[in-house]
Amino acid sequence: MIIGSPHGIGRTLQFLGQRRQLNYRPVAVCPIHLNPDTGLIEQSTDHETLREEMQKNEGCQLPVLEYSDHNLAEQIIDMNAQTVMVADELRRYSDNYDIFSVRMESFGLEIAMLASAADTSNHEIQVRSIQGTTIITQRLAQYTPARRLTKRLFDLVISSLAIICSSIITIPVAIAIKVTDGGPVFYKQTRMGLRGKPFQMYKFRSMVVNADALKKELAKETGQTDRFIFKMKNDPRITKVGHFIRRFSIDELPQFLNVWMGDMSVVGPRPPLPEEYARYNRLYATRMLVKPGITGPWQVSGRSDLSAEESEALDVAYVQNWSIMGDIVLLFRTVGAVLSHKGAY
Repeated sequence: MIIGSPHGIGRTLQFLGQRRQLNYRPVAVCPIHLNPDTGLIEQSTDHETLREEMQKNEGCQLPVLEYSDHNLAEQIIDMNAQTVMVADELRRYSDNYDIFSVRMESFGLEIAMLASAADTSNHEIQVRSIQGTTIITQRLAQYTPARRLTKRLFDLVISSLAIICSSIITIPVAIAIKVTDGGPVFYKQTRMGLRGKPFQMYKFRSMVVNADALKKELAKETGQTDRFIFKMKNDPRITKVGHFIRRFSIDELPQFLNVWMGDMSVVGPRPPLPEEYARYNRLYATRMLVKPGITGPWQVSGRSDLSAEESEALDVAYVQNWSIMGDIVLLFRTVGAVLSHKGAY
């Protein structure tokens, strides 16, 4: 699939037509343009130029895909395409390119471009030189099938061990929660997972039964109605048992069941609520390209003491740079964060 301005698409079609030995066969195009007012990439409405450019190239009639931040990758995969060729518009060192490339590569799509089209730092690259013209293909190493499989195996091993070893703690905690007020032991809540898929996340109940109903009132009282993450010290909804299990993050232990079932990962961004996800901007939405985690950069860097902007930046950086070794480091840092109680309330 070729993405770029109508003129850029035309030049790329001509280039590929003259160099069939590259074995790139276009199956669709996606015309875009840079909005000078917002600085964002949008669907191009210059249909006439696109028709002219396609007619110049042996009158080819390729399907035209509509540019979308949310489902362009799915459209490309549905057409059995393997490569996205960037013609222009998506320029180096831009948020537009960073967002686009992570989305495409997280779905296993290869990105190809002319050497000057975009920045390729932090990507594995392959350079092909044909008749004096250089083509670069790139991919983020952490999104290869092998790395994804390794992370899943890592999650299964850690979650299985955690479920077995923590039973000496979880069983007494479950009894204490039930005895305290007779309410349910577990708290289930809808969260958004990989690529915006909802799932039921499990925690030990640390608040009163009607905690969700009280949240909106407390958000108004504390001026947090516009924040992604609602947190307050001395939250009146927390029970006596809840104060203890939250202090040591024991309330999070049932989430290892979510990891074992494949909804979550041991390490990853914080799983958002549906209403939080609906308010994400384009850059922050890239955090949904990996499974949410029990722990992650947000949890070990201050947790509730961080501003919304700081936690957002940490999550996006994790998506763009995660590795198995990095996950192991974050696990060890989690132990320190739990013991210090920093930001836990």
